[in-house]
Amino acid sequence: MSIWHQLTMSVHTPARHRPKRKAWGIVVLCFALGLGLLMAPQAQAQSQAPDLPTYTGWLREAYAAAQRGDRLGLEDAATRLEAATSVRLPDGTDVPTDNRWLREALAAPAPDLSVIGARLGAILDALALPASAAPADARERLRAILAKPPFANSISDTPSWVSTFFDWLGRILESLFRPVGRVVAATGEPVAWVFAIGGALLLLLVIGYVLRGLRRNVARGVDAPDDPEAHLTAHSALEQASGLARGGDYRTAVRYLYLSALLRLDERNILRYDRALTNREYLERVHENPTLRAQLGAVVETFDRVWYGHLPIDATAFAAYERQVEALRSEG
Repeated sequence: MSIWHQLTMSVHTPARHRPKRKAWGIVVLCFALGLGLLMAPQAQAQSQAPDLPTYTGWLREAYAAAQRGDRLGLEDAATRLEAATSVRLPDGTDVPTDNRWLREALAAPAPDLSVIGARLGAILDALALPASAAPADARERLRAILAKPPFANSISDTPSWVSTFFDWLGRILESLFRPVGRVVAATGEPVAWVFAIGGALLLLLVIGYVLRGLRRNVARGVDAPDDPEAHLTAHSALEQASGLARGGDYRTAVRYLYLSALLRLDERNILRYDRALTNREYLERVHENPTLRAQLGAVVETFDRVWYGHLPIDATAFAAYERQVEALRSEG
């Protein structure tokens, strides 16, 4: 006779048999409590955040299933990804995650597995990006740069000679128009105003012409020493890179190697060098030449990681970059 049947019979059992049935009920209750205590650690373990390698492995399983069109496998991986509300990083911190989009995408009548796979691939690419190698005081350096001219120029920085010049100009115009006003008031003839206005306009034109010439001369004098790359050639940039590499400054040498490649392509009328263009815009300019785009893309990627990402580079890595740049320089 089953335990449940015995428990149900205890309701209709005479009073003399009820203590025995009650004992059976206590045994069943204790068994249930013990089973719950045994399963509690397992439930807690399942709710614990997965570590980063485990989470990345789930993403790869889902991505592979989406690539091969395996909806069942994708749904199985989606269940685990959706249940993971956070991921444990190597340093022990938990970061929140939200993969409800995957469950919503699979809930469609005809899920687009290619779109799901593309999004999973983008997540995997983002996780594979290296951590930033920027120095710890990068923000302080940026603030120091922005606090200096030309970024921090303001009206209060206006040179005193500018105010002096406008004061002088005001006095000249006042001395010019005051006698004219007196003559017009005495004679009633407005012709004097015509001559006065014409003379003032002529004076302003002369002053404007002089100031324009001064501005050009000052600009040439200021830009020349502060812009050493203004007159670079492919050969001079290559020499700069070699000298910097011999001195151990491989990071700056990478920059001059990259400039020498761009200038060389410009000299051969393959790609116009324009300092206003970004690296990605250079790649767009050569999209019709797959070979050149692949070579330039490899050079740009290394340059970005070293120059902007502060990726450490040694003599061996620099020599490999030199070979990449040389192949690009000889492209024609």
